[in-house]
Amino acid sequence: MGAIATAVAIAVMPASALADDGESVIEFKLPNKAAGDQLANLGYDIGDGYDQSVPGQIKATIVVTPEQKAQLEAMGYPAVDTIQTQADVDALRAARQATIDAEAAAKAALTSAAANKSKSAAAGTVRAQHADYWEDAGGRWLSIEGTTTQASVTGTSYSGPQLVASWTDAQGQQIGSGNLSALLDPDVTPRAYLYHVTKFRLGDASTIGTPMPAFVRIAAPNGDVATLAVKKWVGNGAPQYAAGFQKDFITHYVDPQEGYAKITALAGEFSNIAKVSDLPNKTTGYQRKSQTVLGIATPYTGSTSTPATADQARAVVLTALAWGQEGGNDITAQIVNPGANNAPLSVSVTGKAITVNAATGATGAVTSTAAQVVAAINANTDAAKLVTAALYRTNAGAGVVTAQPAPSKLSDWLNAPATYPRGPQTVKMLRIGNDVGKPQGQKTGVFIYCQEHAREWGTPLVCLETAERLVRNYATDPETKSLVDGLDIFIVPTINADGAAYSMYDYNSQRKNMVNYCASNPTGNNDPYARNTWGVDLNRNFSVGSGFDGYVGGGTNCTGETFQGPSEMSEPEVRNEQYIQSTYSNIKFAMNVHSSGGYFMWPPGAYTPSRTTLPYPPYGTLNYFDQTASAVLDRIYNYRKTAILPQQTGPVADVLYSAAGNSADEAYYNHGIIGYDFEIGASKVLATGQSQGTGFQPCYSTSTPNTGGGTGTCNANLVNEGHDEGMEFANGNYALLASALQYANDTTAPNIGTTVTADGKTPTYSVKFTSNEASSIYYTTDGSTPTTASTEWKPNRPRELPDALDLAPKTTLKWIGVDFKGNTSAVKSQILGQTDVTGTAGGDVPATLALTLGAPATFGAFTPGVAKSYTATTTATVISTAGDATLSVADPSTTAPGRLVNGTFALTSPLGGLGTIKTWAAPTSNESVPVTFTQAIAANEALRTGTYSKTLTFTLSTTTP
Repeated sequence: MGAIATAVAIAVMPASALADDGESVIEFKLPNKAAGDQLANLGYDIGDGYDQSVPGQIKATIVVTPEQKAQLEAMGYPAVDTIQTQADVDALRAARQATIDAEAAAKAALTSAAANKSKSAAAGTVRAQHADYWEDAGGRWLSIEGTTTQASVTGTSYSGPQLVASWTDAQGQQIGSGNLSALLDPDVTPRAYLYHVTKFRLGDASTIGTPMPAFVRIAAPNGDVATLAVKKWVGNGAPQYAAGFQKDFITHYVDPQEGYAKITALAGEFSNIAKVSDLPNKTTGYQRKSQTVLGIATPYTGSTSTPATADQARAVVLTALAWGQEGGNDITAQIVNPGANNAPLSVSVTGKAITVNAATGATGAVTSTAAQVVAAINANTDAAKLVTAALYRTNAGAGVVTAQPAPSKLSDWLNAPATYPRGPQTVKMLRIGNDVGKPQGQKTGVFIYCQEHAREWGTPLVCLETAERLVRNYATDPETKSLVDGLDIFIVPTINADGAAYSMYDYNSQRKNMVNYCASNPTGNNDPYARNTWGVDLNRNFSVGSGFDGYVGGGTNCTGETFQGPSEMSEPEVRNEQYIQSTYSNIKFAMNVHSSGGYFMWPPGAYTPSRTTLPYPPYGTLNYFDQTASAVLDRIYNYRKTAILPQQTGPVADVLYSAAGNSADEAYYNHGIIGYDFEIGASKVLATGQSQGTGFQPCYSTSTPNTGGGTGTCNANLVNEGHDEGMEFANGNYALLASALQYANDTTAPNIGTTVTADGKTPTYSVKFTSNEASSIYYTTDGSTPTTASTEWKPNRPRELPDALDLAPKTTLKWIGVDFKGNTSAVKSQILGQTDVTGTAGGDVPATLALTLGAPATFGAFTPGVAKSYTATTTATVISTAGDATLSVADPSTTAPGRLVNGTFALTSPLGGLGTIKTWAAPTSNESVPVTFTQAIAANEALRTGTYSKTLTFTLSTTTP
């Protein structure tokens, strides 16, 4: 009755009490549903339904004014939670309007006069960093990336300004626009802002041929706008294979032994350019200790599903001391009811058969618990030589065991054919090259390795296809010959031999190797139910930026998918990679092929919980990565127009996640090797523009049996997907090798220039550098000569472009560029506000050789009977415009050559002074050259009356007119 009286009292409240002003949404506690229904009938705004999650209690959500709240509480209906107040609503409205206003302001900024005039990224709060266009089966696409310096994150959400983008034609006419989405890193706390990005579909495949946009603009609500020229992302005319090029050698997914057999066969067939070698560290093995589970309700047959609670309490887990192939699989075990009342618990062993006679009670029913059976088996000397017994993980084992009708055979539960080798595996490597030009070991080395992660079945196809293309095309294809002759190439088709076999034959989702570190914990996941979770993620076991160093991405749980192992470099597979990189110091490039998702990445690949990454390479090196990526992605695109997305190309830490202890970081930071990562298996773009994920094991061909991962059917969108992924990424490897060869042969310094603009408003100049290749650019503004220790022109944050320099007039800017090979450009300089333009002034100089002789040289009178040397001189005036010149004198006569004559008489001694008089190494003009002749007369010289003379020839000559 009290509830009805209350309702009547409420009914007589003034209608004004239900006005909107000051209303709140509050949860009230009611005695029963009837009370709530009465309130609703009297006009109260009760939300849909009641919360009856607590037995005997009803909670109703009611919209009330402060007065109504007070009255309800006075009547015995307490408020238990305030869900929303008028202030909350006002805040929501304000936030909504602020967002609308911000978007409107950003859109307005896109079309402002200043934005329309701008053709370069503004150094305001907004940066434009990517504007990439491509075409594929889904049509025409434009990916736009930008950042804002005003970005902020609240909790798990972006709370900074909205960025809006538009794209225009070459005349600045807007074609389209849309909002950019903030990309946050969810793996750190608080979440970190990375950048804004959106991929826009410009049209379906029927629109291909429409000119791509020329520029994008990115604007913020504060009016700042950044503009960037659009570039074609892929489809830039990468080289096609020459006619007759051999390819497409792989017909199916391969297990590790097939892969090793293939490279061994190739080395045998092409021994002039290929050899195979065994890596030094054998794997822990495709092997397991045999196991079974006794005592459960239904005999164990290999399930990996979590057992029922009752079975957990009565489970007796047996693990053989021997590997399955070494006798563990021959052991049997059985719990039996001895068939007698009050029988004791006992264990007996006959050969390799273990029999547990369970204890029974007065009625003959089994009374032994799992804990008792475990203790009895472990206490039996003969049984302990064969197995160890354990309870199910942390369970106390208080459940009474179930007797079995027949013995259970322990098994390693491995399903590979009997012909597939068990035990430790030898990982094999193919080395391709020769000593043409110089010894193979002195050439730039490239290391391509696949299948670190077991379930990535498509990756060894990439390695094997690459290898076979190289050796089979060497004799006939010029590009292949140049690669093999110019490089030292190392290929490992499967790094993770154990895990790959396990994935192929046992558990297709296996990522890790097969080692069981859970075995070190007696109460851990040691039972066969957990066998699919054992192993180490090899790409988390390296020593640089590892989980052991405090970096994010490596797990410490032995069953986790990213378990980093007990210590850095603990795994033999990882030590094999380390061996290759340490032994062959000429390796400069490495490619780690993974799947799936479609990525092309490089260091850094790890960061701490505060998102402090491993050191970024120099900006010029990052540019080199981008330059290589462009060539590689273009070559992949050639095969079937698969476009690896711009936002999936870059440092691992920026485009994927933190992968603590990964192999690419190990290669780069410890060995100076450029470590790339492929993730094959890009989502397939359909004609609708939608994407179809490919997974780790897409169907290989068109036939149902060749589907991946045992799915049994082939997705119609993924016909031939496994095959095609192998082919297109082998294409990518060819581009990687070509880039490595270009690096090896590069001896040319980069050509660095500047682009200078002025906005007409500020008295400064905006300067950007340009380069014909990926380079690190260093500059000074104080007139000093720049070195690599000078300021580097680089962006403020990852993936951004460098801001323009803002320099005052008359500033002397000097710079150099250093490419990735280390070639350094000459110092260039520029004075801002002063333009130096090369002009010409002058006239032509005709080729001139002019020779003028002075008075004839005369000796005077010769005195007979007196020995004497006489001297005669003259001059020669020379004009020469040649680069060199020679003045000489000779006697051209055939009568007494070189001697003075008087009729038929000639002097005995030759005329001195003949030959070269003078030489010049440069032009000369009106130069007077003295010429001296000598004549010796002996005392007994018979002289004839008259004049002794000779006509001589003076010659002015040149070899460089």
